[in-house]
Amino acid sequence: MNIEIIAGDALKVRFPEFDKVVSNLPYSISSEITFKLLHHKFKLGILMYQYEFAARMVSPPGCKDYSRLTVDTYYFADASILMKVPKGAFQPAPEVDSAVVKLVPRPAPFEVRDEAFFLEFVSAVFSQRRKKLRNSILNTNYMLKIPDIKEVVNQLPEDFMSKRAENLTPEELACVANMIYDLKSR
Repeated sequence: MNIEIIAGDALKVRFPEFDKVVSNLPYSISSEITFKLLHHKFKLGILMYQYEFAARMVSPPGCKDYSRLTVDTYYFADASILMKVPKGAFQPAPEVDSAVVKLVPRPAPFEVRDEAFFLEFVSAVFSQRRKKLRNSILNTNYMLKIPDIKEVVNQLPEDFMSKRAENLTPEELACVANMIYDLKSR
């Protein structure tokens, strides 16, 4: 067996090359580790998360669990909950249920003009998830850095601008991000 143990903080150490990852992740850093993993090239991940976190990874648009995590996960990988693990399965029992999630990285199922901008856009609009897209874009321009933001937003389709981010599919969010990217690049 060829195993190398790397001691250190998983958020700070550089991951070596690997093609499979199996882990019961520390629930307190699930988001940070997941986003770091999604940017790494691997073939298969079997990961245990807090159940609510896992539900957010696979939620459909329009549901309360649909979030930045859902969109980012879908952009990078196919994710599915393999099983729910009740808190009673552990000794001592934690306060939350868990879930085993299968992650299979794949090419993005839709086109984005600029990946970094798309991911920042998703982060920005979901930070204002209760606002309509028009207002969430205007309110988060400190993150997006779009010149002439009001003019750009006024050129975007009203059927998108009048909805909340949580009601748009990942593909629709990519469409808006692409339009903004094209407009700001002019």
